Amino acid sequence: MKTNIGFFYMWLAVWLAVSCSQEKSTELKVLQLNVWVNTSRVADGEQGLVDVIDRTDADVVLLCELYSGENETPLTQKVIEALGKRGKTYFGDGRNLPVGILSKYALEDVSAFLPTAECYRPVVKAHITVNGRTVAVYSTHLDHQNYAPYLTRGYGSVTWTKMDAPVTDPDSILVANRIAWRDETIRGFIRDARSETAKGHPVIVGGDFNEPSHLDWQADTKDMREHRGAIVPWDVSQMLAQAGYTDVWRQLFPNAVTHPGFTWPAGNGAAKLNELFAAPEADERDRIDFIYYYPQPGVELSDACIVGPAASVEHGKIVPDRTDDPILTPDAVWPSDHKGNLATFRIAPEPAAAKPRVERKPTFAFLTDVHLNRANDRNRYSGFKHALDRVKRTGVEFLVFGGDLVDINMGYQLSRAEADSMYTAFRQAVEQTELPFYSVIGNHDRYFDAENGCTGGDEVFKSHLGGYSYCTFERHGVRFFILNSVQRTAGGDLCIGAEQLEWLRRELVHVPLATPIVVMQHVPVYSLYYPAVEMKFSPWDVVCNFREELDVFREHNLKLVLQGHQHIHEEILLQDVQYITGGAVSANWWNGSFHGTEEGFLLVHVDGTGDFNWEYVDCGWLPAPEQ
Repeated sequence: MKTNIGFFYMWLAVWLAVSCSQEKSTELKVLQLNVWVNTSRVADGEQGLVDVIDRTDADVVLLCELYSGENETPLTQKVIEALGKRGKTYFGDGRNLPVGILSKYALEDVSAFLPTAECYRPVVKAHITVNGRTVAVYSTHLDHQNYAPYLTRGYGSVTWTKMDAPVTDPDSILVANRIAWRDETIRGFIRDARSETAKGHPVIVGGDFNEPSHLDWQADTKDMREHRGAIVPWDVSQMLAQAGYTDVWRQLFPNAVTHPGFTWPAGNGAAKLNELFAAPEADERDRIDFIYYYPQPGVELSDACIVGPAASVEHGKIVPDRTDDPILTPDAVWPSDHKGNLATFRIAPEPAAAKPRVERKPTFAFLTDVHLNRANDRNRYSGFKHALDRVKRTGVEFLVFGGDLVDINMGYQLSRAEADSMYTAFRQAVEQTELPFYSVIGNHDRYFDAENGCTGGDEVFKSHLGGYSYCTFERHGVRFFILNSVQRTAGGDLCIGAEQLEWLRRELVHVPLATPIVVMQHVPVYSLYYPAVEMKFSPWDVVCNFREELDVFREHNLKLVLQGHQHIHEEILLQDVQYITGGAVSANWWNGSFHGTEEGFLLVHVDGTGDFNWEYVDCGWLPAPEQ
């Protein structure tokens, strides 16, 4: 028989490479499970939990619904002792919280945190060392209230009672979904895990999320499982995906039709049937329990399966799962109304540090308080052109002007022709840069002339600068909002008006919660300079309804607020949101520096992950001497 020697050696080389790779890797099996009120709802449930951990031989176990009393031995400790009698050694996190971690590896740096002050659902975190490498593992259980998947099934998301008709509009479903604290918890996890991923540590998180995945509610499933045509971009899964995390199940089984991966309600024959479901006339089946991981070099997902009974609850009855899902069924009592996830990873030693790639980050400039006027005193038009030349040399992609572009100052002393001429000069100077630009309206940009229909103060501004005084746009995955912060209350204070706030709420419904948001407005949301340094405060130093404005963004990923008005460069970091007062192009109204801030602008870099860095750039302008 003739042998192809070249093919043989090629095959041998591949086999050796794979074998060596596998020898260097260590297998890590992770089990995730909701244990249904401390396994108390099923007779012999505690023994059933011990059996499933023993059978899967999981290296790490992520548990939730652990509800042991203060004077009661924690369930995790009892499970550890029972497994020890079977010759298996596990360590526990020792926290006695509703979520917990068991591990064959010693748990190091164990901690727990509440993602927000209002959120009662903790997250437990620990480090383990696998193959000489630090792995961060997190166990969580997201808020069970406001369960919005019920809406398409004709049940209330709050009351879980039958409604007159299903709700199938995705926007309405998301509004109901966002009342829960699920997104806040996941945002807190992502924020905490950022330091781990930055060090190259593998990160694994698992739990009962009480929310489906957007990957399971797309076009291919819209007419199945009583989705009733709804394609829903569920928030938590999108937030994790955008942060770079991989859904274990959907990586290996991308087809949500053939491999739905149902985890709830589990068809547990050992439980009381009426305790397994909440919507007896609906198809409640969904995948709401997950394991996610952050891909790093040397981390490979090799296998995954569902663990639990090969049956689910549909329309109040236990029915066998007619799917292609791989399911590991228990030999003994199943302790839960959920099914669990079992994932197998291969962890290789940490690779040698690669030379970091230097990537050019998208950049824009924020220029505020230009204050062009009709007299052109202090040669301010030349100063503005000098600033624009300086900006263009930085290579920015676009410009944003933060208000007080011209000195109309409500227009009581100006004709409409004079106002038009100043706006024309401003626009022509900017257009010479050949860069896209957006404009924020400031208090000095308003023109009031009731006889000619200028009653809102923004009519002339809009006629020259794009036809808007507030708008939204998206670049590089970041959603930008330009707001009009110089609308007025009945008492004359500066505010974000009610109509504008309602527009903002409508727009935000369409913005995924993971999307980073930048707000740009003239009058600050927060500013401490004058109260802290000069011991004075004016009602015009911040918008009077800043609390109401910020509440609109509460559910969303607000990262950065750029503001003007004060002519000083100021930075405030509060609750993970950066507020930057951008100095002034005119500094001291073209009379030199103002309280240490020179004529300049803010240069902002976007890194693609929702993080930003910035620098204040001195234009190097020298004001003309007084004549």
